[in-house]
Amino acid sequence: MKVLAIETSCDDTSAAVVESRDVFGMCTISRLKDHANFGGVVPEIASRHHEESILSVVSESLKQAKVDLNDIDTVAVTSHPGLIGSILVGTSFAKGVSLALGLPLIEVDHILAHACSPMIEHKDLNPPFLSLVISGGHTSILNVKNLKEYEVCCHSVDDAVGEVYDKVARSMGIPYPGGAELDRMALTGDPFTYKMPVPKIDNFSFSGIKTWALNISKNISESDRNNLASSLVYGISNYVSDKVIKILNKYDFDKITVGGGVACSKVLRQVLHKKLSNKGIQVYFPSPKFCSDNAGMIGLLA
Repeated sequence: MKVLAIETSCDDTSAAVVESRDVFGMCTISRLKDHANFGGVVPEIASRHHEESILSVVSESLKQAKVDLNDIDTVAVTSHPGLIGSILVGTSFAKGVSLALGLPLIEVDHILAHACSPMIEHKDLNPPFLSLVISGGHTSILNVKNLKEYEVCCHSVDDAVGEVYDKVARSMGIPYPGGAELDRMALTGDPFTYKMPVPKIDNFSFSGIKTWALNISKNISESDRNNLASSLVYGISNYVSDKVIKILNKYDFDKITVGGGVACSKVLRQVLHKKLSNKGIQVYFPSPKFCSDNAGMIGLLA
């Protein structure tokens, strides 16, 4: 079954042609530079960019896969969660293709798609498994029971990790999106310079951590910037990893997937592998192109 998948949940416009677990063509257009002046994604601008880009990403994905619309069996699209204007562009386009060609339309949960994204490259990976979905908009630990059903075991009650990184980076003069640069700086700093406060609640909470880092960043010396980045990124990676271990012990899983934009973090990967490998837990990460919002994972789940 060849699936034409469309993803427009936030600011990335993406389309892909997927068959089983193979992504034969995928095109993603990111407009991060257009949002940089605002320090974050502006919903109205994002939805207009999707309108401008959606036809070209679909055409390019079909071209890469060496197929045309007549070869497609099913249309899939992100239906939730996301920015409502952005979601409407993608779902309207997908419904139009579905109606015009008389094809089934499958609506896909964006969060579950991130959780299952490592399945694209790890062909033997199947639910049930635990999953950490960590990005600019989401930080959750899920019990993925199958390809349709999951239970939220833990979630952020305020900020998401990627949001914290971007806001702290901006206070340090790093252009949006600053998370990747903060991660790079963390690798060369001393993570023990500043002691990050750890919230004592069952769910995740990052607003206090954000305030702590922002207060330090206001009076930080140039030589200490990498140390703050390291203290923050290693601190959050350890905080998240410890929560993962606690939930793993509760459910007795032996494998976990990690998805979302922050899954690209070298520090997070380093900390999770170190803490979980000693316990015999297999950690599955997607490659960077499948960490960010992409249609490949939408087609896979469909």
